[in-house]
Amino acid sequence: MVISNKHIVITGSASGIGKELVLQLAGSGNKILAIDINQEGLELLPNKSSQIQTLTLDLTKQDSVSAIFDWIELNWKTVDYFFANAGFAKFGTWEETDQHTFAKMLQINVLSPIETAKILKQTQAHHPCRLVVTASAMSYWPVPGYAAYAATKASIHQFVETIRSEGDGDWITLVYPGATETDFFKSAGKEIPKAFPVQSVQTVVHHILQGVSKGKKKIYPSRLFQATMLINRILPVLKPLYFLLERKKLKNWKERKKDI
Repeated sequence: MVISNKHIVITGSASGIGKELVLQLAGSGNKILAIDINQEGLELLPNKSSQIQTLTLDLTKQDSVSAIFDWIELNWKTVDYFFANAGFAKFGTWEETDQHTFAKMLQINVLSPIETAKILKQTQAHHPCRLVVTASAMSYWPVPGYAAYAATKASIHQFVETIRSEGDGDWITLVYPGATETDFFKSAGKEIPKAFPVQSVQTVVHHILQGVSKGKKKIYPSRLFQATMLINRILPVLKPLYFLLERKKLKNWKERKKDI
C-alpha cells in the first residue's frame, strides 16, 4: 500500500475515521487539507513541514462545499484523493428525529458528497482523481435506533450505484464500515449502546487505504460483516436475530433515559 506525493482532502478530520486517515496518510510527501467544524480538534493534528493544512467548515450548511474548491483552486489546482468522510448520526426511535436534525444529516451525509462529486467531475476532468465516500454497513443492514442515519447512507449508496448504471463512477469508491471505536457514539446520543461488532478505527482505516490504493469501488472493512451478509442470503435467520438483539439494546436505552 503506497499513497505518496499526493494532494489529499479529508473531511471530518478532527476525530474518528477522518483523523486516523490524516495520521496514516501524513508523511510520504502527501499534502493534506484537513477539514472539520471542530477547529480545536484540527489544531491538535500533527503538522509535518506544513504538509497538513486545515480548514474549519460546517458541511451541514448549504454551499459549504464550494469553499473547499475555492481553497483547492487557490492553493493546489488539482486534487488526487478526496475523502468525503464527514457525517453524523442521532440515535433513537424514528419518530424522535426532528425535521431540523434530519435535514442537517441529509445535507452532510448525502447532499455534500453529491455536490463534491459534481464539482470534482468538472474541475478535475483532465486530472485523475478518486472520490472516497464513507457510507456505512447500514446502507445494507439496518440497525434499530438509526432510521434517519441509515436512510441517508442508503441514499448515497444508491446514488453512486445509479451513476455506475449510467456508465460512470469508476472514480468513486464507497466505504461501508460497521460500528467503529470512535466518538461517533458520543455524538449520536448519551450513553447509547454500540452495535455489534465494533472495530478499532486503526483497523478500519488500514482496510480503507488498502482498498483505495488498489482502486477498489467498494470497500468493506469488516470481513465478519461480509461473511454475515453472505450467510444470511443462504440462511436468512441472522438478520432477524440481530434485529432482536439490537432492538433490546434500544429498549433498554430508552428505559434508562426515562429514569434520568
